[in-house]
Amino acid sequence: MPLTRRDFLISGSLSLAAGAFSPLVVGAEKTKPNTPADFKDWESVRREFELAPGYVHLALFFLASHPRPVRQAIEHYREKIDSNPLIAVDTAIFEAGNENIPLQICRAIASYIGGDPQDIALTQNTTTGLALLYHGLPLREGDEILTTTHDHYVHHESIRLATGRCGATWRKIPLFDSYDSISPDEIAQRVRKAIGPKTRAVGVTWVHSSSGVRLPIARIAWDATRLRPAPTNGCSGPAAPGSFGQSPEFGRKCAR
Repeated sequence: MPLTRRDFLISGSLSLAAGAFSPLVVGAEKTKPNTPADFKDWESVRREFELAPGYVHLALFFLASHPRPVRQAIEHYREKIDSNPLIAVDTAIFEAGNENIPLQICRAIASYIGGDPQDIALTQNTTTGLALLYHGLPLREGDEILTTTHDHYVHHESIRLATGRCGATWRKIPLFDSYDSISPDEIAQRVRKAIGPKTRAVGVTWVHSSSGVRLPIARIAWDATRLRPAPTNGCSGPAAPGSFGQSPEFGRKCAR
């Protein structure tokens, strides 16, 4: 059964939450009624977080407050570690059973995007992932990587450093001229037209954290694979998982 956006957010967050906890929050959580949030009611969703109400929190894409289910998961893992540290950590990290947290995460992500868990690599952050991706490309002198003017600094730096060490080049293009006139068709067309005979990889960001713009990533990937020679498609997507639902077929199109 395909993993839904809500299930992905809950299961993935619960697994990743094992590394941090607060005893004060733990005590408060145990005294609160465990009533499920109504996701159709924004106030109900807001009450899942312990954010200070006197502030407008606009930096949660950088440092996020945990919702109640995640706080409860943190407490669950804290109790397991306190009860038997060796068994709790060894089982969650090194054994191949269903308690292995990295394996659970890989399976959840693969189900969400329509891929194989064996093809999922877990990194500490987006910067590390982008560096591994671009420095792992078999680039040669004269090759080119195509990206956009809208991408993040660390995306550009990963490409710059990877191309600089082997004599390859890189190029940035705008995907649109104004936020008032964004067209999915025009975005895909601009990428397709910018791909040249020396282009070996195309790097874009699925969801732009600075604006919320979501690229037609499946269309871009599909168009690129129809070219000969077909470039490698690189997609930076840290803000994408959980932001909206996609089917396994969507993931298979992107993978192709």
